[in-house]
Amino acid sequence: MDQAIPLLVHDEHDEASLQERSRPQVENEENFDVGTAGSRTKWTTSLTSTVKSTNFWAILPHYVQPGGRQKYQAKRSPTSYLDALRGYAAFLVYIYHCWDLPESPIFQFHFLRVPWIGGAGMVAIFFVISGYVLSFRIVKLIRNEESAKLLDTLASSIFRRFLRLYLATGFATFVSACFVYVGWFVPYEDLRQHTVLAQLSNWFGDFIHTSNPFADIQGWIHPKVFFTRYLAQMWTIPVEYRGSIVIFIFCTAACKLTTRARLVLLWIVIFFSYYWRVAYVVEFMFGVFIAELSLVLHPERHGRPALELVPDISTTQSDEKELLRRNRKAWAACATQVASYSLLILGWFLLGQPEPPDLGLSGPWPWQYLHALIPTWYGEAAYTFWPSIAACCVVLAIDLNTTLQRPFEWSFSQYLGDLSFGIYAMHIILIHAVYKPVILVWQKQYLGDSTVAYIPGAVALTLLVFWAGDYFSRVDKKIVQFGRWLQAQLFVKWE
Repeated sequence: MDQAIPLLVHDEHDEASLQERSRPQVENEENFDVGTAGSRTKWTTSLTSTVKSTNFWAILPHYVQPGGRQKYQAKRSPTSYLDALRGYAAFLVYIYHCWDLPESPIFQFHFLRVPWIGGAGMVAIFFVISGYVLSFRIVKLIRNEESAKLLDTLASSIFRRFLRLYLATGFATFVSACFVYVGWFVPYEDLRQHTVLAQLSNWFGDFIHTSNPFADIQGWIHPKVFFTRYLAQMWTIPVEYRGSIVIFIFCTAACKLTTRARLVLLWIVIFFSYYWRVAYVVEFMFGVFIAELSLVLHPERHGRPALELVPDISTTQSDEKELLRRNRKAWAACATQVASYSLLILGWFLLGQPEPPDLGLSGPWPWQYLHALIPTWYGEAAYTFWPSIAACCVVLAIDLNTTLQRPFEWSFSQYLGDLSFGIYAMHIILIHAVYKPVILVWQKQYLGDSTVAYIPGAVALTLLVFWAGDYFSRVDKKIVQFGRWLQAQLFVKWE
């Protein structure tokens, strides 16, 4: 592109000169020259120099920049599909918050309703993925018995986790505060202040208050939940931080146990967490379980030889035993495939739990019976019970099946994973500041109120959410870099 632009300017100039030589003479020749070829060439040259002097492509989302798609097609880790899964979960949360379930009969089919009613399940998927990602390296080091690296990893993870979550949340709420000040997005009337200084003071006070890591975290949304008033959906951040600390403590306490003892302890924690109605702890701990299981099924992920699907003949006592082993592994692979698809179907079905407070008590089938299985002491947290099980089933199913992972390895899926936090943080602002007061009003005035009429506005808003999420992810990456820099400055190396 850097070469194409000067060539284009040169070609235009030559064409203008040729046209000037071939056209008949007219009156006011000098003004004619200035008004056509000369002015056009000057404008094009100015535009070219402007594009060269500024990083024009940086304005656009990363995916459409030159080389952006190739960047996300590059070699990835065996668990990179998890980032994409988190991106799709964030996208479905955006749909859940923006649009009600369409009235068309086709959307009443249970498996198609999930994007419009499955918000709680998507949050649960966030937590299961976080448990997996945060524990994967730690579990790998435990299995390899690398105590020094384990200590370094735990120290680094705990030190940077607060900064990683709360500084990004602070930036998101700062953007919200700017919208609140100009009156474009006002979730609570008393949030809007009369001066910039007062607005900043109010935002900063809210940020400090909601960054309290020792607050009463109950782990589900309800009227008195602990959250920032500038962005209500960020109630999940204190839960995310608390769940992260639970994982770090568990891994530290269980690092000297045998694998079997560690898994037994893990399931004891999961059982009592359900009993204590802290479903978010179940989700984080189940992520640890999937990480453990993944390293059992794929030992090459922690530097050990991969399991041989076809054993060496020299190591077998007879052809019959070799054939028997092959058949067992083939049946195990088949059973794993069947189990993964069954878990995915079950999990996706449970993600379609009807909205609270009814939770399917009056239908559709079989939610009347599933509702009866929710522990009676769950109260207003009842809606977290089945989505937590659903999220565990979905993530486990995809981890067990490489075929299910392939769509999440596409370049756009990886890009969506890169935007996951940004989509989650920015979509509420754009829904209330742009979509409802501008796009929706225009749509109803010119296109009507049919289901099809919503499509142009939905596409426009989605592109805007992606763009805002892209900008947010750039800031988020700077925050991650800052955490690493601060750690490098403050940590001392032990002998």
